[in-house]
Amino acid sequence: MAAVALYELLEKLSCPALEGVFLSKPEDIQRLLCTPSSHRLDILEWICISVYLPLQKQFSSLKESQTDLKIKGMAKLGSDLRLCRVDDLDLIKGKASVERQLRFLEQLTAVILTRQTIGISDSRSESFSSTFSSQEESFQEMARKNRKFLNQVFCSPNLQAVLNPECHPWSSDIKSLLLDEKAHRKRSRLPVASHERTLMEVSQELEETAAALQDLRAQCSFLRGSPAGVEQPLDGVTALQTLKLAVSDFGQLLVAFEQVFENELRKHCTRPTPHLSPCGPLFKAVQQDLSLCMQELTSLAQVTETYENIASMVDQQYEEKLAWRGSVKATLPSKLEELQRKYKAIHTMLHNLQS
Repeated sequence: MAAVALYELLEKLSCPALEGVFLSKPEDIQRLLCTPSSHRLDILEWICISVYLPLQKQFSSLKESQTDLKIKGMAKLGSDLRLCRVDDLDLIKGKASVERQLRFLEQLTAVILTRQTIGISDSRSESFSSTFSSQEESFQEMARKNRKFLNQVFCSPNLQAVLNPECHPWSSDIKSLLLDEKAHRKRSRLPVASHERTLMEVSQELEETAAALQDLRAQCSFLRGSPAGVEQPLDGVTALQTLKLAVSDFGQLLVAFEQVFENELRKHCTRPTPHLSPCGPLFKAVQQDLSLCMQELTSLAQVTETYENIASMVDQQYEEKLAWRGSVKATLPSKLEELQRKYKAIHTMLHNLQS
């Protein structure tokens, strides 16, 4: 059970809130870890402090009656680790579902195990805090450089020269470098009208591209900055912050992917392609035969069902009483027996008359 495994892991981590607590039944352990209580809050507080050591100084400065501030601090830590929302206070208090609480606690204890694996102990809290602050400063520096680069791109006077070039971009001396010799000889044999038509099409495409880039630059006008004493609109500020965050996250993802590729994926990329089995047509033929067999079985089932329906209708005709002409209601077998008796009587009477 997940609660029992988590309880044993906390005991191995020497959680001080579990000293003197001896539980063996799974339902008692689950009640301790997933039911709102001060004891559960102490366990969660120790886990959060073990994950992020600066919280110990923050929580020690609070009074015992300021439990709400501790809960909000632990919720903020979970939000920073992308484990919950910052307003998800029911999860911290123990009012959420049992499965969600256990998953949240397991993810936090996994962070503790990771820290112990890489050799970060409680005695190195200051170095951990300095490392965290240095990483945060590096992220801010990266965002600042990206913002500066984007401002240079969109505010550069060369951008207009690229969007609206004064000289024709496809001059005759450049064509020979872009095209291979065979294609160049083929194009040289084309008439002058064909060259002019091609140049007109390319010029039109370039004009459309330049117009699209101009529209894009107009939409991103907030990147050019605002004059002194003029505040930027709220939408522009929000969009700028969102773009900064997106660029920063994208850079981190690229770095992470590069590390994973070098350490984990590169060795798999050099393997030979897998050998495909030659039994594919055989399997296809077997599948077709099985499909035909299924169709035949379905037809036989339909024939059997039709036969049973006809038999039931005949039995119903035999058992149903009908009103025959000149007589009372009778079934078909009884009527046939009556006709046979009449035929025999008439035949006997005719035989007697002839004799």
